[in-house]
Amino acid sequence: MGCVKKLVLVSLVTAILFCGALLLLWIWLGMEIIPNQIRDPHILRDRSFDYIIVGAGTAGCVLANRLSENPNVTVLLVEAGDTFGAASIIPLISTAMQGTKYDWAFRTTPQKYSSHGLGNNQQLLPRGKGLGGSGQINYMLHFTGIPEDFDRWEQLGARDWNWHAMKPYLDKLNHPGGISDQYDEDDIRECNQELTGEELYETNNHYASILSESDKHASINFCARKVSSQNRNLPTTDRLHITEVDTRESLLAKVFTEAPLELGLDRYHFRPARYTIRNGIRWSSYHAYLRPAFGRPNLSILTSSSVAKVLFDETNRTKGVMVQSVGTGRQQPVSIRVGREVILSAGALHTPQILKLSGIGPKLELRRHGIELVHDAPAVGQNYFDHLNLPLFVSINATASVTMDKVLSVDSILQYLKHGQGALATTAIAGIGSPHDGQYGIILFGMGSVDEQALRHVSNMKQDTFRAFFPSYQNTSQEGFLFLSTCHQPSSRGAIFLRDRHIDSVPFFNPNYLKDRADIECMIKAIRLASRTVRTKAFRKIGAHLHWPHIKRCSNFGPPENSSEEPSERFLECILRTSALTGHHPGGTAAIGQHGEAVVDNQLRVNGVHGLRVVDASVFPAPVSGTPNSVVIAVAEKGSELIVQNGN
Repeated sequence: MGCVKKLVLVSLVTAILFCGALLLLWIWLGMEIIPNQIRDPHILRDRSFDYIIVGAGTAGCVLANRLSENPNVTVLLVEAGDTFGAASIIPLISTAMQGTKYDWAFRTTPQKYSSHGLGNNQQLLPRGKGLGGSGQINYMLHFTGIPEDFDRWEQLGARDWNWHAMKPYLDKLNHPGGISDQYDEDDIRECNQELTGEELYETNNHYASILSESDKHASINFCARKVSSQNRNLPTTDRLHITEVDTRESLLAKVFTEAPLELGLDRYHFRPARYTIRNGIRWSSYHAYLRPAFGRPNLSILTSSSVAKVLFDETNRTKGVMVQSVGTGRQQPVSIRVGREVILSAGALHTPQILKLSGIGPKLELRRHGIELVHDAPAVGQNYFDHLNLPLFVSINATASVTMDKVLSVDSILQYLKHGQGALATTAIAGIGSPHDGQYGIILFGMGSVDEQALRHVSNMKQDTFRAFFPSYQNTSQEGFLFLSTCHQPSSRGAIFLRDRHIDSVPFFNPNYLKDRADIECMIKAIRLASRTVRTKAFRKIGAHLHWPHIKRCSNFGPPENSSEEPSERFLECILRTSALTGHHPGGTAAIGQHGEAVVDNQLRVNGVHGLRVVDASVFPAPVSGTPNSVVIAVAEKGSELIVQNGN
């Protein structure tokens, strides 16, 4: 009996030590030592900088790197959050960051034309709060637009932002894989074996330590395309490390890319998903741009601080910003002076708020809140657009998807910690498809089973809505996937309005989802594409079956009793207005335009004042036909060049 007690005690101590070691590893991975970080804005009282960047999100990280490359200028980067924890680097659990202190956790106003199956008809609007911004909690999909996107921008008044002008910046992001989002069916998808372990892993990056030395070249589900000859001379620094789902390893990606053989190669382009993931680790603009600049003495990073407003002199030239600490009570705000320019990169939801609080916005709205008018700009906060996705569950009889059982298994955890591979190393998105004109599309999200509480937490779905769309919600080993149907160029436009004159007060966000009837028609085309794709021979081989949701409020219109029948237009419209979910791609709220009525000109300078620019998704005149994060980086690259040229 004594031996048994000793054995139990030894086992208990071993388990405690092992868990303690994992906890220490977790804490260590989440730590960042930033030599130029400042957490108290009062230290900078009456200090002056050449450039002040407001917001350290996707665009802000790029700007901080590019502007501080010149050692003769001083740059201040201001961010309301702080560093993200270790969870942010693990791709699959990115949504776990939503609703935490790392998320602004905004909500839309109750929607009139959509969201009827969501709590209070409201969509959740997660926005990253910390260094890296939403690039630290998104799905990391890499997409650099199609030519029509940027030519449309120019048609809407964004001169010098057409496809020809943007292509050099977009091509730069596709390095080192030579990956282009243009439709070339002859691309050869080969694993890139030209980079050594030393090139793939900086010696000062402790994230790399979770992989063993022998596994630093491989990732079981991802494979970057071979470097094309025309891209070999591009710079090798600040890379996003684009990886692509390997169809030889992912059955869902393989089946998905085979579907156009039956649907029509001349009409549709289905491709494996591409991520900004580096050997199983999230690789956002924070990692690619901001971290390499940490040691620069001319760059200061002020965290846990909000910019309450931009300050102007009597000639409407920026003279500084008013900054206040976040979450420290009623401390007095601090004035920090600027020598050259203030750049707003706070994102499409925050930037219009800061502009209005600074006196730049619709005259009547500012007067209502007692804000002194600097420039009457009615377009600030208008033109608010976003993508919507309708999830449709498809069950399969093959072992090919990510399930709750697989995610929570010890094997998956160890595989990720040891090799940076497996379910945790992906976001489960296997492929993206659309017709060649890119007006609408579908995304294959390879989650076979989901946790009800977790998904409802990040979607705000009512219980009956969730269970209608996810009929196998209780089966944690269910194999399958979601088809997310979306309209890439929605016509509906909303607006953002101030709640009051305080930066801490959340504005009213009203995207007006599905107000324009054309968006319903566009999304129905996407749904029917998803339905036809499920019926192709490639998907039938894995037993794919699409489950139309049984929703009480839509029961008069469907779904069809026979699974071979197509649902009616009325039924599809009803489920769209019930349960289509935001794609988390807000933009357009400070758009580029050709005339003085636009918020910014084609140099991204705010009209009506001097020394103030906007560089983020706010300036997009129209959506891009897919995920916008990499396009935001390209806009920031071009924006930083414009700023440097002006400074010179």
